[in-house]
Amino acid sequence: MKTQYLLVILLFTLSACGFHLRGSQQRSAAIVVSKVYVVNAGASTVTPIVKSQLAGAGATAVKSAAKAEYTLTLEREYFEQTVLSVSATTGKVEEYQITLTLYMSVVDAKGLELLVGEPIRSVRDYTFDEDAVLGKFAEEQVLREELSRQAAAEILRRFNTATSSNK
Repeated sequence: MKTQYLLVILLFTLSACGFHLRGSQQRSAAIVVSKVYVVNAGASTVTPIVKSQLAGAGATAVKSAAKAEYTLTLEREYFEQTVLSVSATTGKVEEYQITLTLYMSVVDAKGLELLVGEPIRSVRDYTFDEDAVLGKFAEEQVLREELSRQAAAEILRRFNTATSSNK
């Protein structure tokens, strides 16, 4: 009986402090724009994720700029991998950093540029172990996908801010 009360108190305490399971948070406010033309100008990894997130936020990705309220251009996407640390005894790489960089621009239907060449950058690092090369390559791939999702979320936040201040 005491354990049940303790469990109930613990659950109330966790919910009162703002604790949420990963992925259970409320989505950000819906995008107030209904039609967006998304241009993929060299951002092939992030563009489909942005289109999917736009649809989830209530906007429609249209097939031409003439039908859109805003044009969102995603360009020059690239991943960069740099060495963060090297072992002092063996001289082998112990840690890498992966950076995803791309640029976004937003133009309204009248041709007014709201954002031009706005850089979007996501960074993650991971340890490297030569004894587990296949696992580390798989981890790197997962990190790249996570960086793409993180960049897409940042793009939507900036897009929403730019378009809501334009109205």
